[in-house]
Amino acid sequence: MRDDLKTAIVTGGSGAIGGAICRKLAADGFQIVVHYGSNEEAASDVVEQIVSGGGCAIKSTADVTDPERVRELFEAAEDAFDGVDVVVANAGTITKCPVVEMSIDQFDSMVAVNLRGTFLTAFEAAKRIRRNGRLILISSGLAARPMAGTAVYSATKAAIDAMAVSLSKELGERGITVNSVQPGATVPGMFEQSGEEAAEAFAAMSPFGRLGHPDDIAEAVAFLAGDSGRWLTGQIIRVDGGSMN
Repeated sequence: MRDDLKTAIVTGGSGAIGGAICRKLAADGFQIVVHYGSNEEAASDVVEQIVSGGGCAIKSTADVTDPERVRELFEAAEDAFDGVDVVVANAGTITKCPVVEMSIDQFDSMVAVNLRGTFLTAFEAAKRIRRNGRLILISSGLAARPMAGTAVYSATKAAIDAMAVSLSKELGERGITVNSVQPGATVPGMFEQSGEEAAEAFAAMSPFGRLGHPDDIAEAVAFLAGDSGRWLTGQIIRVDGGSMN
């Protein structure tokens, strides 16, 4: 631990986008808490990559749908690094299927992880982030442009966008910015479930003729987390290579 460094918690930090965000923020000088739900090995890999590059990171597990476990996640960060400056609420899950084929369990899982989990993370962040800190919610391009088979997932992400705008008005007096980032189709990431045909179609939709990479999302998050993001708040920022324009 170094007293001159800021600290960032990244939920879902063991995943493709989450891991990229952890590595980028570490490269920018943050001490990182790599949160994971079940994939401890992947979280350990992210921590090892950061530490081997000269950074500082720990891993910490929590069920983001459980308020007690989320509170413990923040306490672990404060115990290790004496405080929290940036929180990236990135943990999420998706099940793609038509509404008429979706089970209540699948519905409940997406609402629990994506919406309840983000709320609980934001709840603790709002109480604990130090003055002039950052809260960044990871949404999805599907919040703005839902597709067949994504009704519930898109709805949870649209709710996250609304939450970010409201929170920005609640936390601004402490100098805390709150923004939502909408990644487009990104590989590796959740989009890998969509198949090769969908990947080709989405790549063709971008003027760049490719899908996004987790590093593309991490760069945008790092901008918001840094000093340059101090005048951006209450924004929903689409990071999709122009594919949804």
